[in-house]
Amino acid sequence: MKHPSLNPAVELKQLGDRIDDALGLATDGMAVNLSDLEERASALCEYLLALPALEARPYAAKLERLITGLNALEEAIASSFGNLVANAVGAGPDLRPGK
Repeated sequence: MKHPSLNPAVELKQLGDRIDDALGLATDGMAVNLSDLEERASALCEYLLALPALEARPYAAKLERLITGLNALEEAIASSFGNLVANAVGAGPDLRPGK
């Protein structure tokens, strides 16, 4: 798929900023909206893969930082979800039969 209007430097910056913002929210235990993140990251990857190697090479380090940010975001969300579940256990009335 061609993305003629995609500017990879701008898209990398915007995705990085979005991931940083989401990481801050997730670390604080807040909900994070990631609705278009996968689509935008996929479009960027497709675009970069279609470039000649010498033209794509300058984006490698930035793409690696983006992946590192996504991994940190995944950990933060998993941790927040784990905390949510742990805090919910025992928080409400015991609805088991006979209790």
